[in-house]
Amino acid sequence: MAFTLVAAACGSSGTKKSEVNSGPTTTADPNAAQKIQDNKASGQDTRAGDKPVPGGKLVYGIEADSANPWVHYATSCAISCRMIFKAISDPLFIGAKNGDAAVASPYLLKSATASTDGKQWKFTVRDGIKFHDGSPLDGAAVKYNIDVCRLSGLTGPAYGHIDKVSASGQEVTIDLKGPDFALPFLFRDEVCGYMFSMKWIRTLESNPLRKIDPTQVDPPTGKQTEPVGVGPFKFVSYTAGNGNSLKTAKNPDYWRKAEGLPYLDEVEFVVAVDIQSRSAGLKSGQFNIIHTANSDESAKFAKDKDQYTLLQANAYGETSYTLLNVGAGDNPTYAALAGKPPAMDAEGKNSNSPILNVNCRRALAAGIDYDSYVKQREAGITKVANGPFPPGSLGYLEDTGYPKFDKVKANGFLDTCLKELNKTQIEFTFNTTNDAFNVESNQLIVSMWKAAFGDKVKTSVTPIEQGQYIGLALVGSYNAFGWRNHGGLDPNEQFFWWYSGTASPIGQLALNFGRFQDKDIDTALGAMRATADPAKRKAAAETINKTFGSQVYNIWLNWTLWTIAANPKVRNLTDLPLPDGTGTALPVISGKHQLAQVWCVGGKCS
Repeated sequence: MAFTLVAAACGSSGTKKSEVNSGPTTTADPNAAQKIQDNKASGQDTRAGDKPVPGGKLVYGIEADSANPWVHYATSCAISCRMIFKAISDPLFIGAKNGDAAVASPYLLKSATASTDGKQWKFTVRDGIKFHDGSPLDGAAVKYNIDVCRLSGLTGPAYGHIDKVSASGQEVTIDLKGPDFALPFLFRDEVCGYMFSMKWIRTLESNPLRKIDPTQVDPPTGKQTEPVGVGPFKFVSYTAGNGNSLKTAKNPDYWRKAEGLPYLDEVEFVVAVDIQSRSAGLKSGQFNIIHTANSDESAKFAKDKDQYTLLQANAYGETSYTLLNVGAGDNPTYAALAGKPPAMDAEGKNSNSPILNVNCRRALAAGIDYDSYVKQREAGITKVANGPFPPGSLGYLEDTGYPKFDKVKANGFLDTCLKELNKTQIEFTFNTTNDAFNVESNQLIVSMWKAAFGDKVKTSVTPIEQGQYIGLALVGSYNAFGWRNHGGLDPNEQFFWWYSGTASPIGQLALNFGRFQDKDIDTALGAMRATADPAKRKAAAETINKTFGSQVYNIWLNWTLWTIAANPKVRNLTDLPLPDGTGTALPVISGKHQLAQVWCVGGKCS
């Protein structure tokens, strides 16, 4: 039997809630893992008698600029980038709730239906929606967006299981090479879920179709830094770099304008890399709203919560960790299989890294005092992580087998590693972004290794600008990186970070940054796509968690807590109604929230 996700037309009351939220779900309970302070109880997010008021300019202090802006298939898109995408465009699906389950609910789509075998999906696009340049959002535009994403060297690995895409009128058909009952999660309110004007993309020099099918592109006269979306706000201007900004203005032809959306006249995103500057900017009135994953700063805001509209959450959130480059010249976990993946380091660029040795990785993991780290660098308000799945997530386990802090066991692992490598000391590079707080946090980790191992481990922290930083991860030019990733509603969204097929040899772009190739993880990822059975999907996710625990492909630190803090005049950060009237979008996922529903008291945000 096929199953369908349905969303009624705007303003309709004829669609039942059970219809909207049928289909693939993840059974994570958002309240099991998060502390949400949307301040409804204290009356700061919305107040009794409040009514939305149109007007106002919202100035948003964001943590970083983005490399290769602003199109989904090319931009190195972290949280700040995703907030910009939320302003400029809208997704095919949006994160929502069905009881305790998270779902990918149709948004720009009216419906999405999977075949009985899960190898084909049919999307039906809502009628009458236009991009900012007046071109229509139809089946052809959706197909084009999907095609450029699946043919891009950056995003393509996420969609490698798509065989072909066809379109007619408002209908889109996606044929897959194998079953994927959770495909909508790959097109929700994240990077390639957002739709951009086909007319605009056709003019971009970076368009991957330019080298594949010249009939599908136009002369390269378009500017990638001037995005054309379908969202609540239209692009106005952009200047790159710390202290500079991207400006947007209200879209008067927004497809949800009959509902009064959006309320704001303008949104400006200002890059403020240093969290102290960002916080000071909010307090001084330079910014109306900021976001941060800095728990120390979050704790300070929590103490003064009566002065701010405050939203804190780590449900479906990211994990903070040390990303390790395990790209090797062979594939030991595939040794018994025919047709094993290609070598990740045929040229030997990473061959001297001790990170390739699993006992070295286990030693480094067991040599960190995680409780002390969380107390010193996370203000004691986050939880120590033992894997990529926070409590409440599909696949969470209390014990994953990941090494706990134990100096004796840590030295045992290291001695085994040194013997296997025939060395008396291991040495590797360790980098982080150029945020002062991040530098200090990773220096603390190095000091813990010094305390555990003495001179047997040699490394130091070197900061790198964030835009460049992500680029180095993409090509595998590092040993160890301070990192934060893996937020999402469903483990299927992690496929392209962990699958062997998304790992490319060092020097080439790869979304599997660590370049690990593990047959057990590959099998479990495939199993989660091949069924809609919650129990089977849960078991597969737990297998992934246990494999990460034993192989230590990353050094897990803590589950990230994001804080959005705003001037009290900023209202309704949390409640974007679904267009079918059956509920609201999830308020915050990994530090990202919707903007169309935000308004300011008296139409003034400051």
